[in-house]
Amino acid sequence: MTTRKNRTGRWEYEAETGRPLTKVIQVPELLMLGYDHFTEALKLSHHEHDGAYEFVLTESGKVTWEVNGQYYETRAGEMFHTLPNETHRARMDYMEPSSIWWMIIRKPLANSSWLGLCESETDAVLDKLRSLPRILRTNAQLKLSFRRLQQVIQIEEQPWLKLKVRHLVLDLILNMTEPSPDLHIPEDLHAALHSITENIQRNPEKHWNNRDIASAIGVSESHFYRLFRQTFGQSPSSFVERTRVEYAAQLLTHTDIPITRLAIDLEFKTSQYFSTVFKKVTGITPSQWRALHRKLTDN
Repeated sequence: MTTRKNRTGRWEYEAETGRPLTKVIQVPELLMLGYDHFTEALKLSHHEHDGAYEFVLTESGKVTWEVNGQYYETRAGEMFHTLPNETHRARMDYMEPSSIWWMIIRKPLANSSWLGLCESETDAVLDKLRSLPRILRTNAQLKLSFRRLQQVIQIEEQPWLKLKVRHLVLDLILNMTEPSPDLHIPEDLHAALHSITENIQRNPEKHWNNRDIASAIGVSESHFYRLFRQTFGQSPSSFVERTRVEYAAQLLTHTDIPITRLAIDLEFKTSQYFSTVFKKVTGITPSQWRALHRKLTDN
């Protein structure tokens, strides 16, 4: 588990307890809303939400989820969601360092009002939710909607509180199901950035530096850094480092390459620093990873 010093800015509203407030929102469809930022891997094992959908927006960093043995990777600006009673967890029970927003909303019941909608409108929303892909590419407006909902819960009073919360939850759902395009980054640069990340993932052991990459796509080094961070919620060096950790995890599982050699080949300064970064991302050390996965493979 992460310690207090590795978690900053956590905020959570839970309908059953009213935390962190004492006032009642009176919107029973909203079961939970929260934000969390953590600098080291956070333990998150198998769980499900009875009769409720969960939506998790990755604001920065990267999180990999597991549902029914399938892995789903979300980077900054992407949203993961689960269906009611669908068991899920973070990959290997640990979330990578990141910042996330999440919302848990109750599934509509038959012949009942849901967020103030009529029956035909509720059916239309349900159809949209059923057709959603597991991972959604969103835009900057969704993050702002989460923040606005948080602010309303913190400061608004009845009767406006109930009205605004219901409106903003619907706004989040509409934005998720039919997101407007984010036009801050030109399409050609957006495509180039994604091509770069794919190349890094294919060749994690290669020497990467911002100057060469920026030159290849025709922008300045500082502009490339800003574009990359805006698109993926982390610096290029952080992306490269995490990609190398994931590659190292595969090699630890399937080869006998010494850990010190891995650290050198993947351009970590020392084997100790490699172990520190590896544990920060995965929750366990390289030697623990190798022992655990060799045991799973043998079984």
